[in-house]
Amino acid sequence: MKIWISILFSFVLCLPLFANTEDKRIYLKPKTIVGSFEVRLSEFTNWKGNWNPIVFRSLKSPTVVTPDSLSETITSLYKKEFGETTEFLVMGKEGILLPKTSSLSKKELEDSLWKGLTIANQKDLGEMGENYRIQSEKDSFPMITGTSPIWRSLGRTLHAGKRLFPLDFYYEGKLVHSESVPFVIEEKKKAYFTTKEIPSKTVLTSGDVELRYFFSADSLREYTDENPVGKTALNGFLPDTAIEKKQVRTLHTIERGQEVELVYTIGNLLLKIKTRALASGNKGEEIPLLNLASQKTIKARVQNEGICLLEER
Repeated sequence: MKIWISILFSFVLCLPLFANTEDKRIYLKPKTIVGSFEVRLSEFTNWKGNWNPIVFRSLKSPTVVTPDSLSETITSLYKKEFGETTEFLVMGKEGILLPKTSSLSKKELEDSLWKGLTIANQKDLGEMGENYRIQSEKDSFPMITGTSPIWRSLGRTLHAGKRLFPLDFYYEGKLVHSESVPFVIEEKKKAYFTTKEIPSKTVLTSGDVELRYFFSADSLREYTDENPVGKTALNGFLPDTAIEKKQVRTLHTIERGQEVELVYTIGNLLLKIKTRALASGNKGEEIPLLNLASQKTIKARVQNEGICLLEER
């Protein structure tokens, strides 16, 4: 019993020693984004001790840290501050510190991407703002000093819409970091706009619309770039509205394929025959009709919606 008590007592006495040994184990992170002024030990390792020394100051370029060099550095710092020597076990492979010490403005970021897009695209994009506009969603973008930034996966064609463009950072020929930068791509388009309020079912006239050029990030809508005069507005429009192709259509009083009631009068006798329109036509126009009973073709004049009048010849 006394032996067990002695062993237990010895184990309790050794706990602080074990804990102290465990506290001196440091894991070096493979990659860390840091600021430009002071870099403390806990920023690029798993260190959580109360003593948290400044290991680096004013980094101007990526810095590679090895376990041996870090162990030597913090051992030296510890001795300098506390006047005693202690060993730190640094684990892991080498790490790299990437200081974000500079930044690109919104315009510089846009100009940089535009240069890359111009080189990558198959067709000539022209000058910025001629056929396309690009806008960064960030007012500025922090850069890693001492690296070479290169845009990746720009594609060979450019489309309107929101998109993330990956920006790779190279140091001494090796890729050390990547970030995605959000942009809005606007494409120059032309479409007919309404000049005034247009009620639904209105046949458009030259005074109702005008052709305009504009930039849009919407790549899904198909606008009317052919003159829509004479077509019918399928729904109402407010002034200064871009007209989509699906919103107007050439409508006729009678559409081809529609069932039509053919009316024929002889004196006081009124005959009505079921037919099918073989062509579209508006009021007053003569169109061919198929007699559904006899399967013969008859020409009649459009009188109203769904009704044609057979005239005496």
